[in-house]
Amino acid sequence: MSRRGEYKCKSVFVRILIAMPLLTILFALLAAKLILEGVIAEERTMLCVYLIAGLTAFLLSLYCAFKMPQKKALWAMATAVTYGLVLLAGNMLFFGIGFQGILSMLSVILGGGALGSLMGAMRKRR
Repeated sequence: MSRRGEYKCKSVFVRILIAMPLLTILFALLAAKLILEGVIAEERTMLCVYLIAGLTAFLLSLYCAFKMPQKKALWAMATAVTYGLVLLAGNMLFFGIGFQGILSMLSVILGGGALGSLMGAMRKRR
């Protein structure tokens, strides 16, 4: 016998796991287009990387906080931490880059996740 919100939670997790790489790739392609057109200088590449990671963590945490039935802020922050770990694992597996600038990247991800979780958890209930 399953509880009422159990199926909803599983589908939210699947959607978030699918959205993590898709949002990151989408924002990276947008940033690459802006850099190639000369709108953003090439020296600002790391700023774009931090912006992409923070914005993606914010959007994922906000979505998770909206969709979860209870403990919204906790699940949204867990989403941001998971996103940070997925990015770190992806860097280590595919590029061989491990802990170079990881503290600043994780602080941006956790900051975006905290902002998204607080905004989503403070939503008015009907």
